[in-house]
Parts: sequence; C-alpha cells; structure tokens
Amino acid sequence: AVVPTQSTGGAAINPSDYNQVEGKYPVPIDLPGVGGNEGSAKVVEVGESVKNLKVGDTVIPKVAGFGTWTTHKVVCETEVKKLPSGLSVAASAMFAVNPCTAYRLLQDYRSLSPGDWVIQNGATSGVGRAVIQMCRAWGVRTINIIRDQDNAAEVAEDLSAIGADAVFTVSQRKEMEEFCRSNTPLLALNMVGGRETVSLLKCLGQGSNLVTYGAMSNSPMTVPFGLMVFKDITLNNFWMTRWTRQHADSPAEREMFEQIGTWYRSGELVPTPHQERSFFEYEDAFRDAFRVKQLFVADRTLGDSRAENLQ
Repeated sequence: AVVPTQSTGGAAINPSDYNQVEGKYPVPIDLPGVGGNEGSAKVVEVGESVKNLKVGDTVIPKVAGFGTWTTHKVVCETEVKKLPSGLSVAASAMFAVNPCTAYRLLQDYRSLSPGDWVIQNGATSGVGRAVIQMCRAWGVRTINIIRDQDNAAEVAEDLSAIGADAVFTVSQRKEMEEFCRSNTPLLALNMVGGRETVSLLKCLGQGSNLVTYGAMSNSPMTVPFGLMVFKDITLNNFWMTRWTRQHADSPAEREMFEQIGTWYRSGELVPTPHQERSFFEYEDAFRDAFRVKQLFVADRTLGDSRAENLQ
C-alpha cells in the first residue's frame, strides 16, 4: 500500500535534527537523504490496498528518521500513524516530540495527584511549556527554572500566563531551595544536565524521582552521593524515540494521542511559540532555530513563486 502525502502542517526543527545531521544521533540518515524527524502531513491520495487511511487524514511519521523536510512524500501506510482530527497546522506539525515527551514524563515515573509539586529546568523549552500546561490541566503545581537573562521577568510572566506556579532563575538557587522546603516536589524533570542537576536534587523530597531527558548543557551530569542515597532519590532516563519504537500503535499511545488532541482542541494546550518558514528560507530558519522555534510550512513553500520551478 502506498500513500502520497502533502505536508500541510509542515516540519519542525529540533535540536535532535542538528545532532542527526552532524552524525551524533542514534538514528542516522541514509545518504543521500532528507533531514527532519518531526512533522505532519495530509493524505491527498491513497492506493487501492490502503486499509486504514483516507484522503484528508492528518498523519505523522511512525518513527524518527522519516525525513520530514519535504513538501510531498510517497510512503507505505505502515510508515505513518493518524492524528486526532481538528488540530491546527502548528499543533499537528509539532505533536510527536514535545507534547508526547511531556506527557510520558508526567505519567510514567511518579503517580501525581492534584496539589503535588513538580520541578523542572529548561522551562521555556517546548517540553517545559507542555509540562506546565498539562500539570495545570491535572491540578499539579510546577516550579520552573529559567536562564538568567535581561528579560527574565517578562519570561516568568509568560510562563505564569500558561499556568506556571513558581518561576526562578538559575541564580536564584537559595530562594528556590527555601520555597521547596514547604512546597516539596516529588518529581524533577532534567533537560539541562550538568551541574544544574544538583539544584534539582537539592529541592526534591525523600523518595522522589529525577528523570533526565536531555543534556543541553553538553556537560557531564553531576550526582552527589549524599543527595541521591540519603534522600533515596531514584534516577531515571527517558528518550521519546525509544518509547515510540516500543509502544507504536499501542493502547498507551492511542490514549496519549487522544488526550493531547483533546487539550489542543479545548485550548488547554497551545503549541510552542514559533516562526513559520518556507523551505526556501532554510538559511534563516537554521540561523534562528535556537532563538525561536522554527516550523517549515509546505503551503508557504508551494505558494512561493520559486516553487514554480520545482518538478
């Protein structure tokens, strides 16, 4: 079965895409190849033997390494999976990585009840923003760490607007530790790694969990013996690509998709702030990707006069 698809949502640029192009990611690109691990597509035609998809369905890649930086692609239906209906372009194109990562981090390592506290670094990231909004929907409260920056107050206000309960900068360690004495987190989410891991460990309570899912500091993670052993903290790790491989088409994945889709449709979850680009603007997109989320949109590309020369 073959499914020609047109990417009406587009394709995001994520840090893992850079790693993959550099040859540092566990999922390599077969050369010559197309980059991009995340994106959505709308089915525009189906083959006679296609059973589970129809024209108009929105789909995403089943696994990483799909090559989403393209306007059209012909694939077998087993290479993609259907998304819930009624999602915006941005929501569908950025569905698979950040919201799903946030969902699994909050579901798989600790049983959380309304009123419980979660602490995270990298709070302004796509995962961090999704964590804040999902916790708000569940009644779980969040402590969020952001970088020291001139507009820190503005950033904190932005996170508070989507549901953050407390926001601290990296340099506000003492204030944060004092706050956590009476608002003790049961779960810490570690995207940064390096020495910032210690700040999370100091704030956790007895018998809690720290889950590492990134290493944006590019530094070895420091875990002091006393904090880990005497507080009985369990260290976990998470990689969305691995989870997806192990749970593709499972009831757990379908439940996650439906819940995230429901939140998007209700407005309880909104896509990461982003900038839409044509594929012809790729140089600007890659230059700005670490400043603001970049999203290649096929409709912008196909509407560009330069697209007339594409065959």
